[in-house]
Amino acid sequence: MHGDPFYSDPTSVEPGRVPPPGALPPMEELQPKQAPPPPYEPMPAPAAPPPPMAELEMVNRESEARTLVFAIGKFKDFLWWFLAVLEVALLLRFIFRLIAADPSNAFAGLLYALTGIILLPFNGIVKTPSLHNWAFEWPTLIAMAVYALIFLAITSFLRLLISTPKETAE
Repeated sequence: MHGDPFYSDPTSVEPGRVPPPGALPPMEELQPKQAPPPPYEPMPAPAAPPPPMAELEMVNRESEARTLVFAIGKFKDFLWWFLAVLEVALLLRFIFRLIAADPSNAFAGLLYALTGIILLPFNGIVKTPSLHNWAFEWPTLIAMAVYALIFLAITSFLRLLISTPKETAE
C-alpha cells in the first residue's frame, strides 16, 4: 500500500482491518429530510354535484330514447319487408294474369284472392285489355307504384323521427 497517497490518513483502512475506536473523526448530525413541496396543480372550481334524482332521471330518459329509436328502426325494417312481400305478390299476380294462369288452380286462386283485396281501391281505375284469358292488368301496375310511394313516404317520415337535426353551414 505504498502507492496510496493517503496511507497515513487514519480513515484509510486496509481491507479486512477495523480502525481502533476514536481513530475516525465524529460524523455530523444528519438533519431530518423535509418532504418536497407538492407539484402545483390548479384545482378546478368545485362544481356542485347534481342531485342523484336528476341524474337518475336523465339516465332513464336516455334509455327510453334509445328504446324508442330502436323500436322505430325495427318498425321501418318491418315496413320494408312488408312492402317487398306485397310487391312480389302483386308482380306474381300481374304475370299470372298476363300468361292466363288458371284461377281454378289452388296456388293461382289463392294468389288472386289475396291480392284482390289489396287491389280493391284500384279496380276500375283503368280498363284492363284482355284477349281470351290473357289480361294486361294496368290496375296491378298502378297499385304497385302507389303502394311503393306510400311506404317510401312513411319510412322517410320515420327516419325524420329518429335522426338528429343537422347543423346549417354558414
